[in-house]
Amino acid sequence: MTSDGIYDELDGKIYCANCIQCVLIKIATGADGQYVLRVKCQSKKWKKKLGEEKIYKFFTVARRTVDTCDFYEPMGDLKSYLKDLRKSLPIKDEIYSL
Repeated sequence: MTSDGIYDELDGKIYCANCIQCVLIKIATGADGQYVLRVKCQSKKWKKKLGEEKIYKFFTVARRTVDTCDFYEPMGDLKSYLKDLRKSLPIKDEIYSL
């Protein structure tokens, strides 16, 4: 691990946030025009124990890793991307309005 808390690519970990398959989606909260942000894998690599697709809270996306992935397509330099992402992510789940 580097001094800024980011694993380098030599660790063998794949950070899902840096993959083109990791997408941001809006989920309605039930309140009028309000929604929360979630992330999911378009390749359906995130699954629950019973096989359902797993959707994660947006503010946790920088923590999502897998050991291997046939669909991984990096979007750029891992270290600089994760560093910028961690600075800009909210620290908790937030509700947004249209």
